[in-house]
Amino acid sequence: MSLRTRLALFFALAIGLALLFQGSLSYLAFKRLLEGELDRSLLLYVHALTEGRRIPRGEFAFRLKGEVSQESANFPPLPDLSPGAYWREGWRVLVLEAPGGRLAVARYEPEAAATLGRFRQALLAVGAGLTLAFALLASRLAEAALRPLNRLIQVAQEVAASQNLSLRVLPEGRGELRALAEAFNHMLERLEAFLERERRFTRDAAHELRTPVAAALAQLEAAEMGYLPKEEALEGVKEELLRMKRLVEALLLLAREGRVERVPMDLAALAKGEAEAFGVPYRGPEALPYQGDPLLLAQALRNLLANALLHGEGRGVEVVLAVGEEIFLEVRDQGPGMPEAARKEAQRPFFRASSKPGEGLGLSVAAKVAEAHGGRLELLENAPKGLIARFRLPSGAASGPP
Repeated sequence: MSLRTRLALFFALAIGLALLFQGSLSYLAFKRLLEGELDRSLLLYVHALTEGRRIPRGEFAFRLKGEVSQESANFPPLPDLSPGAYWREGWRVLVLEAPGGRLAVARYEPEAAATLGRFRQALLAVGAGLTLAFALLASRLAEAALRPLNRLIQVAQEVAASQNLSLRVLPEGRGELRALAEAFNHMLERLEAFLERERRFTRDAAHELRTPVAAALAQLEAAEMGYLPKEEALEGVKEELLRMKRLVEALLLLAREGRVERVPMDLAALAKGEAEAFGVPYRGPEALPYQGDPLLLAQALRNLLANALLHGEGRGVEVVLAVGEEIFLEVRDQGPGMPEAARKEAQRPFFRASSKPGEGLGLSVAAKVAEAHGGRLELLENAPKGLIARFRLPSGAASGPP
């Protein structure tokens, strides 16, 4: 059953129940009013009988059962009834306890009983007609209200069939359906950008992996043909294999996305240790408990240090750790720096800002590690010259002693 049909049935049921409730109240009020008038006339009839006055206008009858039993000639053939008010074959009957027994008075009003029946039938007919009309109207309204959703479904089916992520839904109306269309378009934009990045990454990765393989094969073939000494060829092949190893490790790190294993660690000790390993000064606290992945953080810091020593020409390289509302882990240099346009692209895999050797993955890996820890990598100008590669990490990940 379609959503449109379910909505139409829901509205029809709600309206039908409302009409039934209102009709029932109207019927009960009309019936009480009519029966009240008849019962008052029967009580007047009782008073007229006891006081010998003139009876009200209409066909009345009575029956008294007790020590002395009597009844009028026109009293209908009715069984003994307990005290109360009844409808019997067009007669309105009122049974009362009397000093001499039990008194039953009746008034013949077939038109009143028929009026109640006709009123009841009219309410049912009108209620059913209005319910049907409202069901048709609800179906039309549901169709109009769900038109944006149908367009979204159509676009989703076209995207699934054609794999064309450039399709979009035109946001219409307001409220939840418009928000849904905008969210759907935003999702398609994100997917399109993600697939484009994946295509470019795959293309660049294939090219970068093909290069060391081709170079290694060329050197082996040259050694086999005697154009190159075997020792020199082995050294060249080893260098190309090491380059491929670095590429594969970087690609594996990028493929991990946000999956990190957080353990208690000392971020200050890690930063100080990497600074000493690269022979550069460290400025910051002696200890900083932190929850993170020490292997990934160490690899990312090594990438930043290697980048600073290579492209910053090793001038003024230092590691700085500062703690405030956020944790800042920085690698600074005083080299030639990086143009603003290059800084915007530098975190893209395989991007190279200069012709110096490298795989173009160091900053990409560092940025991924920062994102996996809930932070980000920033590349800033270091006044008066040079570059600052800064990890901004949430201080909430700081923990007790590791």
